[in-house]
Amino acid sequence: MTAIKRYTDEMIDAWVAAGHWCPERTVDYWRRNAQSRPDAGALADAQSAYTWSEAMRAVDGIASGLVSAGVPRDGVLLAQGPNSALFVLFRLACEEAGVIPAFLHAGFRRAEIDAVAEKVDPAGAVIGADGRFDALGLYRDLRGRLPGMSQLFSIERNSQGLPSIAEFAQGPALPGIRDRRIRPYEMTGIVTSSGTTGLPKCIEYSCWPRLASGRVYIERLKITERDVVLSCLPFSTGGGDMQFHTTAQAGAKFIVLPQFSPESACAMIERERVTGAVVVPTMIARILQLPGLGGHDLSSLRWVTSGGGMLPYDIGARFEQATGAKIIQGYGLMDYGALASHGVDDPREMRLRSNGLLLPGTELQVLDEHQRPLPPGATGEICARGPHCNGGYIGDPSGVRAAWRDGYFHTGDLGHLTSDGFLVLEGRSKDIIIRGGQNISAPEVEMILCRHPAVADAALVALPDQEMGERACAFVVLRPGATLDFGAMLEFMKSQEVAAWKIPERLEIIAEFPMTAAGNKVDKRGLGASLQRSTRPVT
Repeated sequence: MTAIKRYTDEMIDAWVAAGHWCPERTVDYWRRNAQSRPDAGALADAQSAYTWSEAMRAVDGIASGLVSAGVPRDGVLLAQGPNSALFVLFRLACEEAGVIPAFLHAGFRRAEIDAVAEKVDPAGAVIGADGRFDALGLYRDLRGRLPGMSQLFSIERNSQGLPSIAEFAQGPALPGIRDRRIRPYEMTGIVTSSGTTGLPKCIEYSCWPRLASGRVYIERLKITERDVVLSCLPFSTGGGDMQFHTTAQAGAKFIVLPQFSPESACAMIERERVTGAVVVPTMIARILQLPGLGGHDLSSLRWVTSGGGMLPYDIGARFEQATGAKIIQGYGLMDYGALASHGVDDPREMRLRSNGLLLPGTELQVLDEHQRPLPPGATGEICARGPHCNGGYIGDPSGVRAAWRDGYFHTGDLGHLTSDGFLVLEGRSKDIIIRGGQNISAPEVEMILCRHPAVADAALVALPDQEMGERACAFVVLRPGATLDFGAMLEFMKSQEVAAWKIPERLEIIAEFPMTAAGNKVDKRGLGASLQRSTRPVT
């Protein structure tokens, strides 16, 4: 049994008694649908599709294949690769086989993978096709250095001699395979932070908080078995992962996009008649830039959830006007889980100007710099606890103590609660540029820049400066056919009547933003590094 160390028996009992947790696993809902609606569509990607009954036969085959290959119960399998239907089935099979997948971001390389392996002691790895680096060579080298890592599997059939998840999916089910399945409230996986501020953390993960959050989404978004939900996010980021645990509970069809592009997302929405999509703010901005957007039939789309960052109001409003879909903002963290979300019936202004209502059972404090609780309307650090939270960090007790203080997870995010209970996210506590002793909130300036008719998206980054300490540089992605120069930006910012120190002192036009390894946030460290390599003057 692999218990999550941070969950006490008292916590689990309280969440079960309150109705937030119940013993069913994610795979149990898939099996239930296979029995009640065997021929209905369950899962698809760009290449393949499964009914509920086909999916469960494949899950049983994969689980049996893993067991027959010698993967022990509670054995950890590193899992790295793009989204695919087979990857979804592999995750479900791990619950059946009592195996713990550790999800790695596609951008991880030797340093990050070695750091994860040192903490989780893997029994093997599952590798998806990725032409950006020699993944197989890296994992074979890792296997040679780790005596306990005996198994390597590929997702798709391959010519490298590896057993594949695709082959297991076609195989028979072992008698009694479900006797190995994960027991209620044990660990069902390990998720990893993106490592943008150092080597990645390994987070204890369980399906039960995600299933609890999924039931809230079903209610607030009115998801039924008639819905088709598209995830544009890598599973390792947690955002699309939420919908993975949501759709089966409603009997809705789940669509995965292997790699996001505006063209592929719109084509998938049109082909599958998608009713709900899971994205991040930058993806919304990129879809709006698509020259042929009006040529796609997006009329099936009811809602689009946006998380992983703050969505500028003007971008959200333009998206709703262009597509007819409602923007549903939410708030959560990889290290914690889900905290807040909107519903489809929430007023438009609240959906576009806040991050939603707290999920049931969530206790939240907004603290000042002295760790004192603040009243509604006051801005401070967001701290939370409740049945939607993940466990702690594996092999990092000091990290757990730093993040979980006085029973609450300290997010490092700044925000406030409105008088009617909506959470408004205002940025990271560290997403502040200090210019000559004056604090500049990067999210605030980014939202102002996005009001300019030429601007599709914006990111504000600190530029080191000997005189002022830091100055602000605006990186801007323009709308198709638009132009913008520093003088025009300066005049626009002045017209918005903001304090002079908030006006960026340098402008960089960029075709698209680099993303973090997680694929869900703008890589501001990368943008900052490009500034430090440049010798251009500030203005």
